[in-house]
Amino acid sequence: MLTKVGKYEIIEKIGVGGFGTVYRGRDPYIKRTVAIKTCQSDEDELRKRFFREAEFAGNLHHRNITTIYDFGLTDEGLPYIVQEFLTGEDLDRKIKRKDDLPLAWRVRVLADISDGLHYAHTCGIVHRDVKPSNIRILEDGTVKIMDFGIAKSMVTESTLTQTGITLGTASYLAPEQIRGEPVDARTDIFSLGVLAYELFTYTRPFAGDHISTVLYKIMNENPPSPAEVVPGLPPELVAVIEKTLEKDRNNRFSSCAELKASLMAVLEVLSGPVGAPPRSASGDEPLPSGPRTFGSARLDERLLVAQKGPSAAADLPLRPESPSSASPAPLAPPPEETGSALKVFLGALAILVVVGGGLGWLLLGPGARKADPAIGTAEPAATPAPSATPIPVSTVPATLPAPTAVSKVVPTTAPTVAATGTAVVSSNTYAQLSIDGVPRGSVLKAKSFTLSPGRHVASFESGGYGPIKVPFEVTAGESIPVRADFPPLGQLWISVNPDAVGAEILVDGVVVGRAGSAPLKKTVAEGTRRVQVRLQGFEPEEQSVEVYEQDKATVVFTLRRK
Repeated sequence: MLTKVGKYEIIEKIGVGGFGTVYRGRDPYIKRTVAIKTCQSDEDELRKRFFREAEFAGNLHHRNITTIYDFGLTDEGLPYIVQEFLTGEDLDRKIKRKDDLPLAWRVRVLADISDGLHYAHTCGIVHRDVKPSNIRILEDGTVKIMDFGIAKSMVTESTLTQTGITLGTASYLAPEQIRGEPVDARTDIFSLGVLAYELFTYTRPFAGDHISTVLYKIMNENPPSPAEVVPGLPPELVAVIEKTLEKDRNNRFSSCAELKASLMAVLEVLSGPVGAPPRSASGDEPLPSGPRTFGSARLDERLLVAQKGPSAAADLPLRPESPSSASPAPLAPPPEETGSALKVFLGALAILVVVGGGLGWLLLGPGARKADPAIGTAEPAATPAPSATPIPVSTVPATLPAPTAVSKVVPTTAPTVAATGTAVVSSNTYAQLSIDGVPRGSVLKAKSFTLSPGRHVASFESGGYGPIKVPFEVTAGESIPVRADFPPLGQLWISVNPDAVGAEILVDGVVVGRAGSAPLKKTVAEGTRRVQVRLQGFEPEEQSVEVYEQDKATVVFTLRRK
């Protein structure tokens, strides 16, 4: 086995391909882990492909494309490429397992692939081999496009072919590739459409037991609609996938930038505008002006109605207009606006006022009569007749303004009950978010959440690391940023001797699990980590381990019995 390639130290072999071997290595000067690909084939076509990848991918610098650090030849003439070491797993493994992946996550992956491909296209490079096994999903959720080995420049001609085509590769070829026509950006869009179809349905649109069958279907048959395979897929997403699979490249998206814009519009429908404050519950905020589109297709109007929410009824009259609307408004509120309990109370109050006023006038007012000693009695009962009209009934409403005041207070105070604030949450890496213990999905770029005023706690986890808890306070009517910053992360693989299975494992004094027959894998922050293993009946052991970013540090303990 090789121990060194150029200045790079070989740590272990991590893969063997059709024309070479891939090693995990280390740059002794920069102190970083790298992947080293070697070409051990004497076949001229494969060596050209290897050099082509170094030439093309080495000049591409994008977040969603694997970074090439170096290229060279050993003293024995062995070509090698040094690139960033990628964690995580290839997308085809998630598809083969039929992982239960969130719909929005899948759309985001496609958008990131589109972004990386668009950058390559603007640099004049067509990938020509877009498929799930060439897409790596890192542990933090970052998407990386790999293997530009058969990439082709759109500026210079190339005779490089797809030697060694397999049944799996054939499924992702565009019709123009099969016909041997010149390729362009739309060729990669077709292959990405096949990938998208498979990612959402877990079936390939063009399947067969032989390469010839697959190629015939790509050229001549339309696959079943994704909505037929998986009922319930958003129609807007289905339209995007079907457009990428148009056999005539002129009917596909014109660029990966246009495709990404359409995918982001789908993502916005699924999860709301990224980084934008949410709409209020009443939906009173205006929609963006102009029609929203997916590519060149206009967004279904049903989505606009759904976004308007309750405000869609704002144009409807509150009640039918009365023919007598021109007549003066009554002094008292209409019967339908006054509660039955209020009517009973006001009626009783009016009676008490009338009766009390009448008695007061009778006993204390000018109509009162003193007893005449000579006569011994007051005047006959017929004389107090004026008491029937001392206070005109028409003046009673004037003395009771309460009904009008009460009916106006209710609507003016109600909005204060529903006051909310906004938390704009983000992270420096792809993380799972919970707020006050309630899962809120994944977050990377700023995402807005409407919350009640008061104190809250956001919890972030990434790749098994965390949680990072961030307390914050929301004020009504205001927006507050909430962010989690993860340190550079690596992995610890901890093993113990077979007779010590079940031992408790601690990292930096915190229990992280128990030893099993397989290594315990734990994502930790970069730096020196203190690992302890203890089990009753055995002597405890401790080691200090240096962990590097995106690297795996292996620790083996041999516990001795007391």
